[in-house]
Amino acid sequence: MGCSSLGSRALVFWCILLSLIHVSLGSETKQFTWEVEYMYRRPDCFENVVIGINGQFPGPTIHAKAGDTIVVNLTNKLQTEGVVIHWHGIRQPGTYFYHGHYGMQRSAGLYGSLIVDVADGKKEPFGKYDGEFNLLLSDWWHQSIHEQGAGLYSNPFRWIGEPQSLLINGTGQFNCSLAAKFSNSSVNECNFAIPEYKQCEPKILQVLPNKKYRLRIASTTALSSLNLAIGV
Repeated sequence: MGCSSLGSRALVFWCILLSLIHVSLGSETKQFTWEVEYMYRRPDCFENVVIGINGQFPGPTIHAKAGDTIVVNLTNKLQTEGVVIHWHGIRQPGTYFYHGHYGMQRSAGLYGSLIVDVADGKKEPFGKYDGEFNLLLSDWWHQSIHEQGAGLYSNPFRWIGEPQSLLINGTGQFNCSLAAKFSNSSVNECNFAIPEYKQCEPKILQVLPNKKYRLRIASTTALSSLNLAIGV
C-alpha cells in the first residue's frame, strides 16, 4: 500500500490514512506529525546528506495494535522533489517497515520501523518475553541519491557498485574498524571519544542473564541482499 505527494518548492501537507485490519473493540486512532527534510549526518563516520523525519535518522518507529488506524500528517521540506512513502505488512501483527518510494529516497535514509502488536485480548504467538530489540538493516552509499539514480536509470545502464557500508539502525563504520587493534590491517581503529565519530558509534544491546528477548529484524536495503547471523 502506498501514499504519495508530488509537492513543489512550497511546503506540501498531506495525510496518510492507514487502516490496520482485524478490527477490535479496543482499536485506536494514532496521530503522527512528520517533517521530511535533508540533514547532515555521519551514518558510517563519513559525513554525508541523509533524509530524516523530525530530525531523526532513521525515521521514528510507529507502534500500533492490529485494528488501529494510523494517521500521518506530513510536511515535505525537500525543496525540489516530492515524497512517496510505501508501507509494508500492515495486515497482521508483526515486524514491518516503511520507506521512501520516490527515486532513491530509501537509499538516503527515508525509512523506519512499523511494529504491529496483537489486538487487545489476543494471544501473543511468541509467548511471554522480558524485552525486545528492533534492528533495521540497510545499505549505504557515499554517492548522492541523484548520482545513484542517474546511473541506475541511464541507458546504457551504469551499476553504482557495492555499498560503502552496511548500517544497523542507521550506524556503521567506513573509515575505521572496531577490530583494528586485533589485526594487521592499516585501517584506523574507531575512537568514539572523538566528536565526529559519535554519530556512528554502534549501539550496545543490554541484556540480563536468564531472560528471554525478542529480536525484531527488518531489512530496508535498497539494492543489497543480506544474511544475518548471530553468534553466541
